[in-house]
Amino acid sequence: MQGLLLMLLVFAICFTRGSSKACPVIPVQQNFTLTQFMGTWYEVEGLSTRFIKGGCITHTFAQRSDNWIQVNTTEKRDDGKRILYTGKLSPAHVNETAKLQILFAEGVYLDFFPAQDEFSFIPFLVLATDYRSYSLVYSCTQHSFNPTIYAWIFSRGPQIEESTIKQLKDMLKEHNIRIDHMETVDQKDCP
Repeated sequence: MQGLLLMLLVFAICFTRGSSKACPVIPVQQNFTLTQFMGTWYEVEGLSTRFIKGGCITHTFAQRSDNWIQVNTTEKRDDGKRILYTGKLSPAHVNETAKLQILFAEGVYLDFFPAQDEFSFIPFLVLATDYRSYSLVYSCTQHSFNPTIYAWIFSRGPQIEESTIKQLKDMLKEHNIRIDHMETVDQKDCP
């Protein structure tokens, strides 16, 4: 009986005292200008991108008349079919414009994020960008006891310098983000 009580006590302590991991807090781009971020970005590499498995992935950001940012993400599947995912983006914090949040359109099924209700936003944090050639975007959602971490390397064209990719990956590694599962997106023969 004492053994069972001791085991329950240890479990309770572990359960309430940080046995679960939290999403890493990573500093975002300072002096971020959303208007310069607008336009089309090619996804060069992605971490934990289970819902998009095709190639030719692009993300286009455009200002809407209702002050939201329209997000159109496209991919080309192996069968050649083009898929469009739509959503809207807004700043999550007034004073930190690189901390954004995205809400995907109703009916868009994204199994990589937890179920959303009408007011569920997904973090979309711009960690680094020069606006002209590269961006590093990070997101993290909490699932039960462990976070699921996402990261994307974007470029303004289909390719990006390997030295830039290394620099952006090093930034993730500095914050203990494991990058060994980052996948390169095929941007060849794209429409």
